[in-house]
Amino acid sequence: MDIRSTAFVMLAASIAIGTAGCGTNSSPTVVTAASGPSASSPNVVQAGATDRSQPAADPKPAATPAAPAPEPAVHPKPVATQEPSAAPEPAAGPQTVTTSAPAESGPYGSGHGLCFDVNSALAASAVAQLAPPPAGSGWVVQGGSGDPIQAGCSGVLSWMQVEWQGIHPGSHILFFTNGTYLGTATSKPYGYTEILGKTKDTVSVQYRWAKPDDALCCPQGGPSVVTFSLNGTTVQANGQFPPGN
Repeated sequence: MDIRSTAFVMLAASIAIGTAGCGTNSSPTVVTAASGPSASSPNVVQAGATDRSQPAADPKPAATPAAPAPEPAVHPKPVATQEPSAAPEPAAGPQTVTTSAPAESGPYGSGHGLCFDVNSALAASAVAQLAPPPAGSGWVVQGGSGDPIQAGCSGVLSWMQVEWQGIHPGSHILFFTNGTYLGTATSKPYGYTEILGKTKDTVSVQYRWAKPDDALCCPQGGPSVVTFSLNGTTVQANGQFPPGN
């Protein structure tokens, strides 16, 4: 072996020995388990600790909750319809209220809204006081006054006419006031008697009569109008009566 070869072999052996010596004398690297990272060595990883400098593995994506189904529209239950109540009227100042006077109650003998009713007990009582008509007949009401109660009955002269039936009928005119029967217009009944008119306290009666030679159909006496006026509870007459009254 020549000198060059020998030098190469020695160099190689020296390198091998140096390499082995480095592996034998070097102390192993020790990882210190500290309670916390050193302030001067922020990048030291502690034993058993997780290296937080490395990005954490992406977690599995959380399952996206399904969107809730839309709730169906809720329609309000039908409400029973009620009549709308009248809105309260606004408060107003004092007002003058006009009230109608209560209707006057009629006197005894009134009825059907009239001061005197020909169907009343007063009318029947008055007719019962008349002298009986000729045999076979009776008194029949022909009519009466129509003074309304609402107009007032005080001071009203009311009348009723009754007549018997027959070939030559006769009539009586009866007078009343304020529930009282006053009497007849004449002392006896007369034929051809007619009520012409009336005011509150007067009654006008027309009389006709037959003269001795007159036919019953065509009386020549009269006509004469007698006006009866109420004076308190009596009646005064003004006019010509048929003869014989």
